[in-house]
Amino acid sequence: MLKAVTFDFWETLVQDSAENLRRQRRLRIEALHRAVRRAGCELEESLVVEAYDRSERVLTESFWSQDRDPRIEEQVRLVLEIVSPSVCETMPSAHFEEALAGYIEPVLRLPPALCPGADEAVRALAARGIALGIVSNTGRTPGIILRKILERYDLLRHFSVISYSDEVGYRKPDAEIFRRTLAGLATEPRHAAHVGDNPIADVQGAQGIGMRGIHFAAAGTSGAAHADLVVTDLRQLVDRLLDT
Repeated sequence: MLKAVTFDFWETLVQDSAENLRRQRRLRIEALHRAVRRAGCELEESLVVEAYDRSERVLTESFWSQDRDPRIEEQVRLVLEIVSPSVCETMPSAHFEEALAGYIEPVLRLPPALCPGADEAVRALAARGIALGIVSNTGRTPGIILRKILERYDLLRHFSVISYSDEVGYRKPDAEIFRRTLAGLATEPRHAAHVGDNPIADVQGAQGIGMRGIHFAAAGTSGAAHADLVVTDLRQLVDRLLDT
C-alpha cells in the first residue's frame, strides 16, 4: 500500500531555461565581485569569473562527487576565498551577509517554471491522503530559497518533509537523505515511492533503501530500464502509481 511519495525538485517539479541559468550565474558573479572589492581587493571581473568556474570543480571534488554537501554559508566562504584568499578574514559580517544574499537569491529574481503536470500531480496525491516529501540535491541555490519558489506556486504546504542536500549534508543517491525523509514521514520504504528525472540519483538512490524508483523521463528522454515505473508526463503519475 502506497503511503508516501517523495519528489526531486529540479527538472521534476520545476525546470529552468538556459537563458535563466546564464542570467543567474551573472548575478552571482556580480555579487562576488562587489564583495571582494568592498573588502579592498580590486580584481578584474574576468578573474572573478575564472575563480567562480574553478569553485565548481572544487565543490565537485571536495563534496559533490562524494555525495556530500556543505552548508550554503560554507559554500559561499569557499567560493569567496577562491576568488581572493583570506578575504573572509577581513570582511565584516554585514558585508558577508550581503554577499551571501547576492549569491543565493538570483533564483528569486529569475524563477524557474513549474514542469507541466507537476501542480496537478502534487495536488492529486495530497487529496488522496498520500504523505508528500521532497528529496533533492542543491547546487548554488540552497533549500531556503527553493522553499520560497514552492511557496510562490502554492505547493509548499503540501510537503510535510523537505530534505535539501545543503541542509541535510548528504546528496542523492546516498541512502541517508532518503532515510531521514522517510523517518520524518513515518513511512517504511516498502510503502513509499520517489519520483525524479535522474536514473542514478533518483531511481537507484530510492531503490537502494527499498523504495519504488519512478523515473520521470520528459522531453523524449529514454526511460530507465531499472525503474519500477517510467512516466513521461506527470499528469499520468497518480493513476499509474495507484494502479500498480
